[in-house]
Amino acid sequence: MTRFYRSLLLLVVLTLALGVEAFGVESVGGDTVDFGKQIEPIFAAHCLECHGPDKRESGLRLDRRSNLLRGGDLGKATIVPGEPASSFLLNVVRGTDPDMQMPPDGPRLTAEQIAMLESWVLSGAPWPGQMDAIADETIEPVESEHWSLKPMARNDPPTVQTSQAHPIDAFIVQSLAQRDLKLSSSADPATLIRRVSLVLIGLPPTPDEVHAFIHHPAGLDIAYEELVTRLLDSPRYGERWAQHWLDVIRWAETVGFETNAARPNAWPYRDWVIQSFNDDKPYDQFVFEQIAGDTVGEDAALGFLVAGPANLPGQIGRDEEAMRQARQDELDEVVRTVGQGLFGLTIECARCHNHKFDPILQRDYYSMQAIFAGLNYGDRRHRGPENDAMTAQVPAVREQLKELRAELESLRKVHQLQPPLVDLQTESFEPARVSSVRMEIDATADSSAASLYEFQVWTVAAEDRPSRNVALASAGAMPSASSFALANQTRHFDNLIDGTADRRQAFPWIAVQTGPAWIQVDLAEPAIIDRIVWDRGASVPVDYKIRISNADTDNDSVKWKTVVSTSNRMLREDDTRNADQIELDGLDAAAIHSLTGKLIEIRKTQDNLNRLLAGPMVYAASFNESPESTWLLRRGDPMQPTQKLAAAIPAVLGNLNLSLDQPEVDRRLALAKHLTHADHPLTARVIVNRVWQSHFGTGLVETPSDFGTMGAAASHPELLDWLASDFVAGGWSLKRLHRLIVTSKTFRQSSQPHEGAIAIDADSRLLWRFPPRRLEAEAIRDSMLVASGKLNLEMGGPGFDFFNQRGGLSDYIDKQTFDESGWRRMIYAHKIRMQAVSIFGAFDCPDSGQMKPKRTASITPIQSLSLLNSPFVNQQAKFFAERVKSEAGESVQQQIDLAFKIAVARSPSREELQRMTELVSEHDLSQLCRVLLNTSEFLFIQ
Repeated sequence: MTRFYRSLLLLVVLTLALGVEAFGVESVGGDTVDFGKQIEPIFAAHCLECHGPDKRESGLRLDRRSNLLRGGDLGKATIVPGEPASSFLLNVVRGTDPDMQMPPDGPRLTAEQIAMLESWVLSGAPWPGQMDAIADETIEPVESEHWSLKPMARNDPPTVQTSQAHPIDAFIVQSLAQRDLKLSSSADPATLIRRVSLVLIGLPPTPDEVHAFIHHPAGLDIAYEELVTRLLDSPRYGERWAQHWLDVIRWAETVGFETNAARPNAWPYRDWVIQSFNDDKPYDQFVFEQIAGDTVGEDAALGFLVAGPANLPGQIGRDEEAMRQARQDELDEVVRTVGQGLFGLTIECARCHNHKFDPILQRDYYSMQAIFAGLNYGDRRHRGPENDAMTAQVPAVREQLKELRAELESLRKVHQLQPPLVDLQTESFEPARVSSVRMEIDATADSSAASLYEFQVWTVAAEDRPSRNVALASAGAMPSASSFALANQTRHFDNLIDGTADRRQAFPWIAVQTGPAWIQVDLAEPAIIDRIVWDRGASVPVDYKIRISNADTDNDSVKWKTVVSTSNRMLREDDTRNADQIELDGLDAAAIHSLTGKLIEIRKTQDNLNRLLAGPMVYAASFNESPESTWLLRRGDPMQPTQKLAAAIPAVLGNLNLSLDQPEVDRRLALAKHLTHADHPLTARVIVNRVWQSHFGTGLVETPSDFGTMGAAASHPELLDWLASDFVAGGWSLKRLHRLIVTSKTFRQSSQPHEGAIAIDADSRLLWRFPPRRLEAEAIRDSMLVASGKLNLEMGGPGFDFFNQRGGLSDYIDKQTFDESGWRRMIYAHKIRMQAVSIFGAFDCPDSGQMKPKRTASITPIQSLSLLNSPFVNQQAKFFAERVKSEAGESVQQQIDLAFKIAVARSPSREELQRMTELVSEHDLSQLCRVLLNTSEFLFIQ
């Protein structure tokens, strides 16, 4: 700061010390700064053109005090009353940062104007008529005129011709009429049954089902109603619609990132979603349980909150900044899941600054984060019938373990052995004056390489001096060892005496290989000691000697003296060495074999008890009852906390009225109740739009997880609001919503193109026809298995593998063919994050690295090549041919006819029959089946 500015500031401080009138501030010249006459004109002349009510560059407007307190997109307060140095406004008008100086064009503020602003801020930034917004309280309400944040309109379907009785058709017909368009005629029955079957259950109908539908004695309308009911009641329905939901939240069974390690207990969440859809669980309850399922005994539902990727503890640096950053990343994934999945808003974009486009503040982001401040990733107990059965077995197994340990203790006393070693072991001996201490390790409990975290040498306590650890680098001690692992330099033996055993901050010493190893500590000066303490590392030493050097002799024969030996120690329960590897004083081979046999029994019983105590596990969120405080972070930097925040939703959506110290569970309950309120502007709209998209390929809103300003506007806003309102009024039933959509003429119309309509609406967004689209990867594979007769309908449980391994750093090698266990529906495949599935990955099957609320539908040569030549497809084509021969008999024409009915729900045309007969004659039936599995008609919903 220049001498001039220092003088100005000094004058301001002195002036303020003498007194300030209610809305006037003494200026440097001794006159009162009048806000209306001197401050407001500065804003009007230099600022409001870009930061006013009509134009808000960087989300900032300077015509409201509350907005100045809140700040713009950068997330910094523009003014901090009483603190000029912390006020962003003063920094930019002074030109402290050349890239941020204001105003960017035109004349700069004069020194007098800047001094007035400083005086005004220092006095508390008084602003007549706007003093109700205080920095530490809820400031100006965030408002928005954006359509998705307004209440749902309670509109009725428009009145159209009497033949259009269905409410959906009424909206669509009215919209089409405005553009001189109309609905297409109905699809033919075979096309319709195939369409609705693929949409609702993801599987094609059988030839028998097609025949029964077309020839229903009560007519097509009754047949269709019964068909829809049957499909919605099928367990296949939940499998189909669960996949849509798992795409939205990018659920997978690996952690992602570099290691991509498996989450072996993640699958119960997938099964919970499937069962929820099959049970037609009301969507408000479906949402509630995924946020607060632990309060109603639905633990698997909490897999929703931890569906995203997250680093394992071993991948996180041991320094404070790395750990804080990792925690922020974990919580960010949760905010993404909830924000995009349920709110349909990109709340995560406000992590570092106020949202650039939507009315979401940076404080909103961290207030949302505070709702989940107690959340932890990992396995948790999965309550239910299986858990109850396991809990009932605990008392008997615990008693069995108690008896076995009593027998082991009796053996120890009989053999006069000392108690077994512990993880933090103290070895005492007669006081001795030493200069060096040495530990010679011959074996570890699990026969792995020797390892220790810390090695301590303690002096004898005296009246004038307490006992102290002299084996510290800080005390001048010097370590050495037989070897150290090179995998990480922090496994060096220097770590043995650094005084740090915090597993979050340090690594142990590990020998480079299994077998005998030694460590030695040379003291800075001789000391009288009477004990050593070692802290186990990656393994536990169980066969070792402690030797000390005699500091008063140079005679090598007596220089090293053994003061501790494990030859008279009882074995630890986790000692897995074979009996022939163990030697104990006074025990023969039979006695040692008896001990190891008893240890095996104990370990098996303990493992069983641990399994029963843990109960069935599910990878799902667990919660700390007393979470750490949540801070608003400057520019998202976890090392720059600025203000504690209470749990809250985005201010534009209301207030949860939670305190800073609100109990953890109350925060999630409040959010769940907020989201499932009947008048919520987003929850019903978002899910109704997702369902609509899965029927027609595109939602009424084309951006299903972004209903914000940068998202698309609704193509039929009145229809969307009517559907959402009706959905809530109908008890949040998804099956009811499906029935409503698929029974409309809009859904049942033909997909055939019309030149005139295409010229007006090439994408069929106005729904003048049913928009045809390619099947998703899962439905393609499942349909092939249906055609071949090999589909395994086993439900639930751990999934099958598409690769030679589950997760990890190694290369993934695709499985090319499968047995019956691998012929289950594709939703039951073990889902590996960031790894495309062979063949079907090319069909835009998401890898769960990012949320995929809407799949792309690319067209690439690799799709055709993979589908035509893959071992899987060729194997299924052979099975398909075998099935056709078995069911159709020896007639080639009947075989071809049946193959067509199975694959595309119709008989071949005369020309097709002729050409396919030639193909079968020249090659064989499996090649015909291979061709059918590659046709667009098989791969598309028409």
